[in-house]
Amino acid sequence: MNVWLIVTLSLGFVVSALGIYLAVRTLQKMRTGQFNSEGDGAADDVSMAIIQKRSLWNILSMFIGICIMTWLFWGHSVSDFFQNTSLRISLTSALTLTLLVNLFLMLPTSKRGSWSKMFDERDELVLQRAGAYQISGILLLSVVWTFGLTEYYWDAGSIPIAIPYIMFWSNLLMVFFSRSIGIVYGYWWIDRYGN
Repeated sequence: MNVWLIVTLSLGFVVSALGIYLAVRTLQKMRTGQFNSEGDGAADDVSMAIIQKRSLWNILSMFIGICIMTWLFWGHSVSDFFQNTSLRISLTSALTLTLLVNLFLMLPTSKRGSWSKMFDERDELVLQRAGAYQISGILLLSVVWTFGLTEYYWDAGSIPIAIPYIMFWSNLLMVFFSRSIGIVYGYWWIDRYGN
């Protein structure tokens, strides 16, 4: 199996695990009432917003999707993506299903439609800041792809044709994933430190 592909999938797995850890810690603190803006030991009654709950579920679904994709690609090279039809169909199905679940879960984060009536000032502030996480996630992923591909395929002088296809899918996944992390972290920050 291609070493660079293993490194990329492993980094995706680590980022997903970090997101899951952040989501679980936030959920635990919310349930135990440890968020406190005054710091006097009295627990505030902070309920989870719909967007925050959906972002937690989105991080979990993304983690499961990345695990399934890693498992499907394990033992294959990048060139197998276009040469092995069953691998391509399986991987594309897993990617598409993960994206559809993420799209469904993140639908309330749109400021248009019936969901916008449920937003308060806290939701608006979190959503404004979540875009920065999307940009950071895409930039980080681009840096990883660029340096990794350059180093691995330096002697070959070109990258396999399947790589840009996989990069496109990974960028789409990163858009949803980094937005979810930004939303979860935004609520945690606001509940702990205020605006």
